Amino acid sequence: MMSGLGMRSPRTGALLWLLVTVIAIGSGLQKNSVVVDGALGVNWGTISNNPLPPGYVAQMLRASNLTKVKIFDSDFSVIRSMAGEDIEVMVAAPNDLLAELASDPSVAVDWVTQNITQFLFTPGGVNIKWVAVGNEPFLTAYNNSYVNTTFPALQNMQNALNQAGHSEVRAVIPFNADVMANNGSLPSTSSFKSEYLPQLRQILSLLNSTGAPFIVNLYPFISAFQANGNFPIEYAFFDGTTPVTDGNYIYYNELDASYDSLVVALAAEGYPNMPIVLGEVGWPTDGTALANNSLAQKFNQELVDHFLSGKGTPRRPGIELEGYLFSLLDEDAKSVAPGPFERHWGIYYYDGTAKYELNLAGPNLNVLNTLVNAVNPPYMAPMYCVLASGNIDLTNLTENTKYACTYADCTDLLTGGSCSNLTTEAMASYAFNSYFQAQNQNSAACDFQGLAQTTTQDPSQGTCKFNIGLQHFSPSSASRSFMVFSFLPLLISAFVTSILLVST
Repeated sequence: MMSGLGMRSPRTGALLWLLVTVIAIGSGLQKNSVVVDGALGVNWGTISNNPLPPGYVAQMLRASNLTKVKIFDSDFSVIRSMAGEDIEVMVAAPNDLLAELASDPSVAVDWVTQNITQFLFTPGGVNIKWVAVGNEPFLTAYNNSYVNTTFPALQNMQNALNQAGHSEVRAVIPFNADVMANNGSLPSTSSFKSEYLPQLRQILSLLNSTGAPFIVNLYPFISAFQANGNFPIEYAFFDGTTPVTDGNYIYYNELDASYDSLVVALAAEGYPNMPIVLGEVGWPTDGTALANNSLAQKFNQELVDHFLSGKGTPRRPGIELEGYLFSLLDEDAKSVAPGPFERHWGIYYYDGTAKYELNLAGPNLNVLNTLVNAVNPPYMAPMYCVLASGNIDLTNLTENTKYACTYADCTDLLTGGSCSNLTTEAMASYAFNSYFQAQNQNSAACDFQGLAQTTTQDPSQGTCKFNIGLQHFSPSSASRSFMVFSFLPLLISAFVTSILLVST
């Protein structure tokens, strides 16, 4: 049984979709002895209050032999950190630049000069291979805002790359799976949505002329999350217990079926052999019951094994699959409108500590290849903000907890989250500390109308970890374009209220 190819808002929606790379993670500091396959990559996002500085991340990538990275902008410090490294990089021009890129070719020329040329010729050089023009620009939630500017922006970007002598750098577009029509549950019935065909046909022609791949972001987790128990969870993994027959093809997991749905759609448009790259895929670890370390470890390990098995998919057997795992690090400042799990996609916690161990070497090698933790992350002082001790008036506790969670990350407190079993008072302490760290441990940020106090004693309990923030680092340019929902403050307020009601 397969779910439909429905729309999703940013990183949400029914994704019958599929496959990507995977990375293994561990806690050792010794450099791995196995070179990671070039088809494997990872997304590196920086929507965090205090993201891990790029130098630390570059060290992690180097020590782990990860050789492909996809970022969501053209941040100078992030790109520069990969100079001289054997890392293939995809940079991006955000959606809000598409109109300018489409209307004025000189904008693309200037962008390439500033964001490509200077890095290619930086001492040591940065191996930039791809330029993503927008991110999911046809997303249904964007209400066609970018549909008519995406192709001319792509065309002007590739022309600018060629004119600058960088024809080896290809312009691409990461699409959301909702460019596909919901024709049924089988890959053989798949096609692109008819309303997008005029633009997609131009895009496909240009991609084909440059040898660039079709990139799509796929999330099996979303299918399971949105189905509310009506989706066979084993089909999101690789257990092979729920086969689906499509003519001569048998599918044992959603990833293969989703990938082949795109194969069918591309073939119908005359591109049966166009390369496919999975721009994003992963499994989150917090914020809801399905998002936990155990399921994420299971999904990613099985995905690594499947990916490196060399089997391909039923319609593309033996073809090397390529893509990028989402994501490298947790991002605590992302919008929670798609779901509270949005801030927990990382295979690393915010500080570069691996969440669980995976063997990146896959099933065929008798070796262990794990990701390496960040070395000596730049933590702030070992200080926490918690509910004050003693006889205090708790009348305004709910109000102050709501305030803290409006401006800091409290998604771990939601039902099913790693901190959902705390008492009301402990939840308030968690919220206060989250806000305090986001405010760079400013003493004025630990008051809450006299309800809070600082402490050097770690208040973590069981699976619930109270974090110490990282020293402030601000990316030098705007990070990835993402949806900002006008109802977000109301959503957070309702979310915090529900937390407190459940725990009382």
